[in-house]
Amino acid sequence: MSYGIRRNFYNSKAWKTVRKNVWIRQQLLCARCYKPVYVDGISSWLPKDKRRTGIVHHKIYLDNINVSDPNVTLNPDNLEGICKECHELEHHQDISTRNDYLFDDNGNLLPRG
Repeated sequence: MSYGIRRNFYNSKAWKTVRKNVWIRQQLLCARCYKPVYVDGISSWLPKDKRRTGIVHHKIYLDNINVSDPNVTLNPDNLEGICKECHELEHHQDISTRNDYLFDDNGNLLPRG
């Protein structure tokens, strides 16, 4: 996706408003692991040791075509607030956390090579 198009969208007032409303709707909890998430301006009361970084995730991934379609980009049904850890799992499921191990097709952890 073109960086400029994406940057313009994520800096828009419409996106910032919808993003905030997603977190309010979810009561500042990750939609997947249900842990509390820190969101600037609305969760400063959350103790620092309990804070997780949150990301509002598009269920239909954005691309150069649909980034201009508000039915995809701003549709609350296409958005979920998730913590950074769950977002990493969403986008990098096939990457192990250590370079010297990997998961086989059955989910078993095996030494690499």
